[in-house]
Amino acid sequence: MVSPLKDGEILDLGNRQWEVIHTPGHSPGGIALWETKTQTLISGDLIYDGPLIEDLWHSDIADYAASMRRLRQLPVRTVHGGHFPSFSGQHLRQLIDDWLRQHEL
Repeated sequence: MVSPLKDGEILDLGNRQWEVIHTPGHSPGGIALWETKTQTLISGDLIYDGPLIEDLWHSDIADYAASMRRLRQLPVRTVHGGHFPSFSGQHLRQLIDDWLRQHEL
């Protein structure tokens, strides 16, 4: 399933603008939402501060790694994941680095 939202599309909520970032890996139609103004990332199920589910029938490890690397480049201050408490951008970068190292990617 592919998201009807387009990569790079801006969701304008009036006082907030969120950029759609396609993040396949966990699932083919996965997205994250990025707000530049506040450096806030809603990461969905791609990454959160807990054990990641990366072995579903529709998961793809190469896409997962590419999406992780893409999020790693953002100047994130705060992350709201699909599960567990929110965390800092510094912790996001550490989680991604650890995940990539663990998977030798």
